[in-house]
Amino acid sequence: MSQKRDIPTPPYWLALIPVLITGVTLGFSVFMFGVQPHFSLLLGAVAAGICAFIHGHKWETIKDGFKKAISRTIPSIIILLIIGMLIAVWIASGIVPALMYWGFDFFVARWFLPLILIFCCFMAIITGSSWSTIGTLGVAAIGVSEGLGIPLAMTAGAIVSGSFFGDKLSPMSDSTNLTPSVLGVNLFDHIKHMLYTTLPALGISLVFFTVIGFSLSGNGNEGDVTMYTETIRNNFNISLWLLISPIAVVFLIVKKVPAIPSLIAGLLLGGLTYLVLQGGDLYTLINTIHTGFVMETGNDEVDALFTRGGMESMYNVVALALISLTFGGIMDTTGMLHSIVLLMSGLVRSIGSLTLTVLGTSLFINIFGANQYLAVILPGQMYEECYRDKKLKLKNLTRTLEAGGTLTAPLIPWNSSAVFVYSALGVSALDYAPYAVLCYATMVVAAVFGFTGITMHKLPKEEEAEREDQQ
Repeated sequence: MSQKRDIPTPPYWLALIPVLITGVTLGFSVFMFGVQPHFSLLLGAVAAGICAFIHGHKWETIKDGFKKAISRTIPSIIILLIIGMLIAVWIASGIVPALMYWGFDFFVARWFLPLILIFCCFMAIITGSSWSTIGTLGVAAIGVSEGLGIPLAMTAGAIVSGSFFGDKLSPMSDSTNLTPSVLGVNLFDHIKHMLYTTLPALGISLVFFTVIGFSLSGNGNEGDVTMYTETIRNNFNISLWLLISPIAVVFLIVKKVPAIPSLIAGLLLGGLTYLVLQGGDLYTLINTIHTGFVMETGNDEVDALFTRGGMESMYNVVALALISLTFGGIMDTTGMLHSIVLLMSGLVRSIGSLTLTVLGTSLFINIFGANQYLAVILPGQMYEECYRDKKLKLKNLTRTLEAGGTLTAPLIPWNSSAVFVYSALGVSALDYAPYAVLCYATMVVAAVFGFTGITMHKLPKEEEAEREDQQ
């Protein structure tokens, strides 16, 4: 690590080479050819390694960079695999089909989208996980929306908006804990300060989905609903006992049991439910956990809806996460991201331009580093002094980092968050992004507050005086 400190920050033109290579190849692979982004990010990582070597870094430094980046997210990767298994088991056990079955009776087309948005908000606040919410409640909501005749992209947009809103306001969320910890901000001060930006964005989202919902009124096909309910009744035993697993998971998380053991408990209870209530066998259960649940009714539409999940379904997301973390880790540890951020910091003139620069930097790192954690940590460290110089409390910075970093992750097709959403819901980011209103509305609100000064809390005079004395 001493070598990293001895070598100066690389020039920005050298740091931009891996970014340009990644950007060009991503443009061709994702938008022109419609193929997976893995190779583009791998090519970017190779280019970053070559540029770092040219600048004077040894292989050990480069290797340590991506090893540390990957090691920080191992728990998240384990959670991904568990959620894949959970989706399959909760479908096989009848839990997700039961939620869909009852949902057909409860929901009407015109109110479906705003209600799903609200339900996902509360679920994510309770669980502290947008991914868990999307992988359970979100999967059921997709089935209901298909029966009601509501476009899946709209439903996915509502699910993503609600899930990420709840994740940001939950004190149990890993990213919500990480962001203030980077800058030494109190967790609950951070959450309360985010309310100024996230609540208006939620209000905008609710209005948006309500208007869309009323425009869709009457579009639902009653025959489709009947087909889905009959299929569910014919293939699953529907009972209130099916609620034991989801209630147990929520209870454990409320009791502050960590996410991994809570989800494993839900997986085991779901497996037991499959064996007892659905009359399944152990061999099929083990196979389902690994490869996913397969529905074979002869109706392609119904079979496609229920055939999903399994640990294998998350392999693509895990591979993408590992490759993107390799790229981001090399760019970070060799100082190339630092060089680019220094270039962008030259745009700072006012509080408004500072806010916009932080948002742009976080989004930039999210796009080319494909890592929402790096998109929070690096800009937080880089712009801390800028906020202090503007006599602003650091909770203004942590709020902006959340808006530009974590909330934009599901909008980027090759980001692991977006790939997870596709794996769980079967809807691509390119389709649902226009409807994930909360994710970009929060950025807009944060930028407006930066330029107007609204809710941009200043340092107390005592802290200002203390800082001036230290200088």
